Amino acid sequence: MYILHYLCEKFKKMILIADSGSTKCSWALCDQHGILIKEIRTIGFNPYFIDKKNILKELEQSNLIKYIKDIKEVFFYGAGCSSKEKNNIIEESLQSFFINSKICVKHDIDAACYAMYKGNPNITCILGTGSNSCFYDGKNIIENAPSLGFLIGDEASGNYFGKKILNLYFNNIMPKDLKIKFESGFESDLSIIKENIYNNNRSNVYLSKYFPFITENKNHPFIQEIIYQALNSFFNLHVCCYDNYKDLEINFIGSVAYFLSDEIKIISKKNNYKIGAIEKNPINNLIDFHFNKTKNFKENISVLNS
Repeated sequence: MYILHYLCEKFKKMILIADSGSTKCSWALCDQHGILIKEIRTIGFNPYFIDKKNILKELEQSNLIKYIKDIKEVFFYGAGCSSKEKNNIIEESLQSFFINSKICVKHDIDAACYAMYKGNPNITCILGTGSNSCFYDGKNIIENAPSLGFLIGDEASGNYFGKKILNLYFNNIMPKDLKIKFESGFESDLSIIKENIYNNNRSNVYLSKYFPFITENKNHPFIQEIIYQALNSFFNLHVCCYDNYKDLEINFIGSVAYFLSDEIKIISKKNNYKIGAIEKNPINNLIDFHFNKTKNFKENISVLNS
């Protein structure tokens, strides 16, 4: 009976921390002491590509519905959450679902900064479905070259590589051996591809599904050239835009960065960039930020609410 009472008290006040890209969202359900109870995955909630109705539909179909009465605080960091208008889409949706919770919505670049900060100013980069970068000194987040989205920006992102591969394939520039591999493993019917791009509210996610073709064939000289061109473009636009970039550690978060970490390191060595950590998913580091061992939790909350 005592153990049951202890467990009930332990999980009485749950805190939910979410890191969302456009493709997927990781939800870390923690008790009030920062102990991870459960990690849950849903699709990503990018307010540029999803509305309240579909957010609620996804949440209601997830395992999060089991805990909505006990969750008291939700900290959501998401791609596309860069303005009050877009943040409200997420905030209102979450508030409708997590009825007993205080909701805080911030940009995914904030999550990347908090997760990767080790006490020294640095450049923090995201390479996932989309791409972005900023300078973070522990208090201030500065973006010199903002993300322009998948239509005109997102250099070296999953959707960027997807567009590149499709362009090269359909324009018959791709070598024959790669074309055979492409046709055996990926959709190559142009009418179907156009339907999924132009009549789909998650076009960037669809395009990023072609990124595995890059990783599966990254030792091929043709693919290597594509990788290095894209990464060099990202560095030139989103890292070199900071005056003291050569003196700062450069951290990366995201699945694209993770799978292209060797190439990132090669470019960095060639150009004397200082590469720090490369993480696929920041969720565990975010938990440490909210319940870390070196700061007071209340200080972190005040930073979030400022």
